Amino acid sequence: MMIRKLLAGTALACLPTAALAEDIIGNVTNAASGNALAGAVVRVAEVGREAVTGQDGRYLISNLAPGEYTLVIAYAGLDEQTMTVVVPQGGVARQNVELTSAAIDTSEILVVARLEGQAGAINLQRRAPSLRTVVSADALGQIREGNIGDALVRLPGVSVETRAGVQRTATIRGLAPQYNTVTVDGLRMTNVDGNRDIALDSFPSNMLSRVEVIKSPTPDMSADAIGGTVNLVTKSAFDRRGFNADGQAGGTYNDLRGNWNYQAGLTVSNTFGSNEQFGLLGSVYYFRDERGYDVVQTGYTTNAADQKTINRSFYFDRGESKDKIGAGLTFDFRPDDNTRAFIRGVYHYDYRWLNHRGTDYRPNAATLTNVTPDSASSTGGRVDLIAFYREPKNIFQMYSTGVEHQSDGWMLDGRIAFSQADKTYPVTLQVTNSFNGVDMSYDRTDRDFPTFQVTNGVDITDPANLSFRQFDTNQVPRTEKEWSFDGNVAREFTGSIPVTMKAGVRVTLKDAAQSQPLTVRYTGLTGITAGSLLETLDGSNFMSDSDGRAVLLDFAPDWRKYLEIQQTNPSAFTQTAAARLFTDETRANADFTITENIYASYLMGTFDIGALQIVAGGRIEHTKISSEANAVVTSGGAVTSVTRVSDENSYTNFLPGVQARYTTLDDRLVLRASVTEAISRPPPGDLVPSRQENAQLNQRIIGNPDLMPATSWNYDASAEYFFPPLGLVSAGVFHKDISDFVFSSSRITSDGVDERTRQNGEGGKVTGIELGWVQQFTGLPGLLSGLGIEANYTWLDSKGSYPGRTENLSLVNSPRHILNAVASYAQGPVSVRVSYNRLSKRLESVGGRAALDVYNEKSSVWDLAAKVRVLGGNSLFFNVKNLTDEPTVSYQGSRDNPTIVTYYGRQFNFGLNVEF
Repeated sequence: MMIRKLLAGTALACLPTAALAEDIIGNVTNAASGNALAGAVVRVAEVGREAVTGQDGRYLISNLAPGEYTLVIAYAGLDEQTMTVVVPQGGVARQNVELTSAAIDTSEILVVARLEGQAGAINLQRRAPSLRTVVSADALGQIREGNIGDALVRLPGVSVETRAGVQRTATIRGLAPQYNTVTVDGLRMTNVDGNRDIALDSFPSNMLSRVEVIKSPTPDMSADAIGGTVNLVTKSAFDRRGFNADGQAGGTYNDLRGNWNYQAGLTVSNTFGSNEQFGLLGSVYYFRDERGYDVVQTGYTTNAADQKTINRSFYFDRGESKDKIGAGLTFDFRPDDNTRAFIRGVYHYDYRWLNHRGTDYRPNAATLTNVTPDSASSTGGRVDLIAFYREPKNIFQMYSTGVEHQSDGWMLDGRIAFSQADKTYPVTLQVTNSFNGVDMSYDRTDRDFPTFQVTNGVDITDPANLSFRQFDTNQVPRTEKEWSFDGNVAREFTGSIPVTMKAGVRVTLKDAAQSQPLTVRYTGLTGITAGSLLETLDGSNFMSDSDGRAVLLDFAPDWRKYLEIQQTNPSAFTQTAAARLFTDETRANADFTITENIYASYLMGTFDIGALQIVAGGRIEHTKISSEANAVVTSGGAVTSVTRVSDENSYTNFLPGVQARYTTLDDRLVLRASVTEAISRPPPGDLVPSRQENAQLNQRIIGNPDLMPATSWNYDASAEYFFPPLGLVSAGVFHKDISDFVFSSSRITSDGVDERTRQNGEGGKVTGIELGWVQQFTGLPGLLSGLGIEANYTWLDSKGSYPGRTENLSLVNSPRHILNAVASYAQGPVSVRVSYNRLSKRLESVGGRAALDVYNEKSSVWDLAAKVRVLGGNSLFFNVKNLTDEPTVSYQGSRDNPTIVTYYGRQFNFGLNVEF
């Protein structure tokens, strides 16, 4: 009803409007750096109209009568300017603006860079039509190995989970990654993992001008984000006029393994032509990384009284090497003041070599005796030596072209984009050797590092006692392609109530596929002993924090030798019937294709009623899904049939939204409120009509093509107070009422199989408070003027409804508390930042009862970043990640039962930035 009234009011307000053709146009730049200023406000005092500059600093105020006007240009952090402009009859007035600051020494390049970056973020947040947080260019410059997650981890309401020592996926406002969206200039990124979790390190960060976390979408944005959208905004040559070049070269040292690495990057841009109507920007980046991690992974058997005993403890050394190459090229064309066009390409290559080598202690759960909370003994167990090696190769590429035109109050734009993500595994294998018949006792008085003692004389230090157990090779190539077509039209009306009406359409066509063509399991080895296929390990520095409790044996299977045998003498390997069944099942289980087409349209109006701006409208998204997969049937230890099954499903969602922004106290206080509806579609891997059999686990997994998207009504209210010269305090509350969450369910069928599927549940709720404070103390005297602070705190109360559980449980990945603090100092040639991030515990997975729930332990991480200016505009940089060597910990039931403890060590990053 509210939307209908607003739209009707729009039509009435527009009726008396006269069509005028005269415009004021120009660019706003920073006089100190020459950079374009996005988010500057240009106001025409006589008529009370204003425009906000875009990424390239450009503004346009159209439909003015001829005459003399007073322009007021405001940008937080720089001095306000006032100037007079004469608009000619039937012509265009051009007025470029260079803003300065009397409070900042513009000769101090590092100071200007830090303040300009922070000012850009604050100005964009201040004038945004919806609630969002912006990662500044200065913060992007502090991240290591091009990983955007390093910058997002400091934002309010955002937690970023660490995988393999890298900040990988973002949880926004307590909603797990699959309920959020990552976009590039508003276009969705593709993903090859069968889910909707986007790895934040899969896009070259040197191509970015900023990152936005949008928590309250307007109707012209994709609605597929209950938690929020991470929007990556790419650079343009018009961000900085003329020729510019920035280069970086450096290295990284990881103290856990003593690994040295290196990195290099170069970004070059130029604007040219008689009127600088052409712009070209190119960027390349290379990162070489070698590192190691110390890991202990413990599994438990939990009895009816919730008493836990260890069934395995796997100590392993994870080694990782990777090459990352990022490249981008953008061509911009501005033939006149009203028309802009672009062609853009982005490419990211990530090749990794991952190697686990370790010792797996496996007591026999059926023969445990002398059981206490801290110890037990068993007979007939085993000690496995495991080598796991794989080479994942990930390639992401995205190409887009578009045009935008403005004339007489009309704004039209259109884009075509194509993106593709591919993952292949040139090599993936696991080798298991065993010491069998091992009687052992364990001691877990130090819960993080259980110790094991052999009690029956089996010598697990003698390779002659080893038996070959299993050799698996596995290939899971995946690909996802997406075409996107969108067009928008907007019309500005200047009646008694200034209104901009906007409408548009978008079509996205996605195809994804996965297969397992080269999967095989061997369980026999003839003519060769396991003891002859080993490599030597040096475990002297392994898990030093365990004080000697964590022990690796001095050898492990050499995966290279097994791979060579498979390639040159495959008849040396044999298979049991169970191994052949596993091979056939696995090849058939994961072979699927899926097509997801989304057809969307929207209508919205932006109403400027004095200091109040209202954005209201609605979006319709029609989703059509078709998929194919295998239905696998086994009987008598063999696959009896593999049937190709197809399915189709479709649904339509109408998603309304209203946003209100009110400014007062000379535009220093901004009040916001919004009511929106959003959706999150189920992961593609859950939607295929598969029937996967796993006889080894007595498990059957059934796909569910009929899954519906989760939907959420979102309520937001916030207040932001901006104070000079560059500061912000903010407070916000929000609530999300979520329906149709997707969860896993299981049942025991009549044939005794554990049958699992994914289905829609009742949903959940999230309520939160976000507090923030950002301030640069440039007004303080002397050396104190270099101080700055950024701090934010988020409190979350989330509740999920899980089958079979009556107690209150949070949503997965949702921390109760998030605290971030950054203290910075920039004075003269030196800039230093010390950062702190604290997360409370997070639920990782839900079991049948509390003793089986798995959590990620609370964490506290300190980082350091420093720069020193040398030789003009160049600078040396030095960063330390994880200053206190904080491990990551997961546990089951309580912290007394850790399931994974990982030490990544400290990472030291250093090098030289050069500007031309």
